[in-house]
Amino acid sequence: MQFYKQVTRGAVMAAALGLALQSGAAIAKDTVAVKIDKPASFKGMTQVVIGQFTVAYFIKKIDYDGGGFLATSAKGKAIGHLSGLSPQDYQGTTDAIFADFKKQLEAQGVTIVDPAGLKADKYYAKVKPEIQGAKVDVVLKKEDHADALAFWPTALGRTDNALLPMRMMDMNVSHNYVAQYNYARTAKVPVLNVVYFVDFAKPATSSGGGLLQSVKVKAGLAMSQFGTQIALMDTSGKLAKATLAVPIEEGGDFADIRETTSAVTKVMKVASVLGAMKFGGSSGGMSARFDYQVTDTKAYSEKALSAATKTSDLLLRQIVALR
Repeated sequence: MQFYKQVTRGAVMAAALGLALQSGAAIAKDTVAVKIDKPASFKGMTQVVIGQFTVAYFIKKIDYDGGGFLATSAKGKAIGHLSGLSPQDYQGTTDAIFADFKKQLEAQGVTIVDPAGLKADKYYAKVKPEIQGAKVDVVLKKEDHADALAFWPTALGRTDNALLPMRMMDMNVSHNYVAQYNYARTAKVPVLNVVYFVDFAKPATSSGGGLLQSVKVKAGLAMSQFGTQIALMDTSGKLAKATLAVPIEEGGDFADIRETTSAVTKVMKVASVLGAMKFGGSSGGMSARFDYQVTDTKAYSEKALSAATKTSDLLLRQIVALR
């Protein structure tokens, strides 16, 4: 049975020190599971209007991992594609995650205010509706990145993805920021923005070198620590954030994995290795493609909801503790 465990508490940032989730591998006791920026902004938070609630699902993931042949082989590269889910599947999962989040938020004594006042703000008129299921780019680490599909709950009617990390320098983001800033200051109601990223694969690993190099992958649904956050535009116009610092993983299978590396790619790899052996230099790392075919859509949805439930609990408990 998975459960939360308090890991550490500091004198200044007590609420920012997370609850470690035991799921698969245990999290070290000194791990900070939640990072909080501008904690003072969360003090006195008893009501909020939800300006954004976005759940972005990874559908493509590129992982690099260094080889293991005398620690000199080039990095292996895994390109994973998730398939087998429809827009309706993502929408249903998003609606369930949002309903659970609202329930948890209200259980913590926070009143959800009707967003009509925010939508009526004079600056909000410049904000254009987002496209449901739009593709966004997610920066992971080093060269790693992912493509994701962004959905918002049916209950919101529409959302404005103001805080998707990859949306910097976007005019719609700027207009939304100004509207939230003005509304929070004039109406004296803070605006809550939520972004969750759902991953489908564990980090790839590579081993060996040259013609013996291989890349291994494994399915693993998790709430990604790369971008998952709850942000608050407070009544003074300051933007505070509670960011997930560790992945919240779910065990169990939900997909079949099939390697789809093309024959051309494999031939080029062999030629590159033979050329390096003859003329010197590096042959480059192995590049492999994989299809993660979802075989149980219900299991995927349940795991995504479970990871989101744990994430909401983790983040909201830290935020509410600051009050």
